[in-house]
Amino acid sequence: MGDEPILKPFQPEDSFLRRVGKKRYLRDGGEVSFEAFRPRDGEASLSFTWQDESLRSEEGLDEYQRNNALRQSADLPGLCRLTFHDLTVSLSPPLPPRHDPDNADPRYGHLHCATDLPCDELHMEKMAKLATRNGLVRLFVRARRK
Repeated sequence: MGDEPILKPFQPEDSFLRRVGKKRYLRDGGEVSFEAFRPRDGEASLSFTWQDESLRSEEGLDEYQRNNALRQSADLPGLCRLTFHDLTVSLSPPLPPRHDPDNADPRYGHLHCATDLPCDELHMEKMAKLATRNGLVRLFVRARRK
């Protein structure tokens, strides 16, 4: 991770991946539930991964999903996406992403970003609508079906 370049300022078209660890948060037809953006107890921010060039190909996304399999179940998380524009212009109040390197993740830690927490359920619902509009990146996959 120490050899990775420092991320440049974000552009409006930049995308940020959010891992979704529960199948019920991704509904039929690719609808993302607001619960995909609900912070866990004790979380001070929402985590995202900046979608660099390596995460724009189908192979790169497949590898990212496999490398982030859920620890206890080995299920593959679903992936949804919000753009910089979504987070800074479409949301009110905005949740601008900031670089927040994760030193515990040697593969993707240099791409880790965070936003402030959503204000309330309505704020999370708006995020879910934006993510649904952007299209589901990867479905949640149970380990026994891989």
